[in-house]
Amino acid sequence: MDRKRVTGPELSVQPIFRNSTTPKDILTENNQRLDDRAFDDLRPIFMKTGLVTQANGSTYIEMGNTKVVCAIWTAAVEKVGFSPHGTLNCEFKFATFSCAKRRGHMRDAQEREFSHTLIQALTPAVRLELIPKSAVDIYVNVLENDGTNACLAAAIIASSVALADAGIEMMDQVTACSAVFSRDSILMDGTAIEEKQQDGSLMLSYMPSLNEITHILQSGKLDTDNISKAMEQCIDGCSKIYSVMSSALLESLR
Repeated sequence: MDRKRVTGPELSVQPIFRNSTTPKDILTENNQRLDDRAFDDLRPIFMKTGLVTQANGSTYIEMGNTKVVCAIWTAAVEKVGFSPHGTLNCEFKFATFSCAKRRGHMRDAQEREFSHTLIQALTPAVRLELIPKSAVDIYVNVLENDGTNACLAAAIIASSVALADAGIEMMDQVTACSAVFSRDSILMDGTAIEEKQQDGSLMLSYMPSLNEITHILQSGKLDTDNISKAMEQCIDGCSKIYSVMSSALLESLR
């Protein structure tokens, strides 16, 4: 029980949200998405580094209505014996107000799973052998959730840029992109409304310069051909996002 929070009133009225009803179909009559994007289009991306001044490195990212902030702290670890490699720790958390249904104050099973996914996606890129007896702590906070897989992809992107902003040496930047399967269509960078009517989903993290995939997260019963096609589209999307990441890092150096 969270004793620090102020308890609400005994009687309350549920607020009315605009566009709270889910449409019957995620595509319009002209076979277009509700936000007028093509099937393979990504949402506009805004990214900025160095907003959390107390951290060693930080990044804020917006992908449409998805908003994520990431902060990096580095510290020496006191252990018995010598550790030739550093450790990568991650804490992924949805803000209590970020989702349509209020999230709990403590981390749940999904948030712990996403924390492990972030570590698995970023570890191949970080040169932990250069920072022995050290720990790199990654804190990700989702401020607004407009698609769970999109939030995880945005968290990987923000974490990779924040690691570079903190001066941690990496093999390459790690980008990520998600796809939603709906009937016979593959919708890139799916929103929360599209995820409610999905048949499956795929999230891929990728190192563009090395042309290596670091992690794949797939759910749903899907055909092999659709999975291969979605992976190719996600790799193309990662290449587009990579230029935005590079521009954000170059802007921080000016």
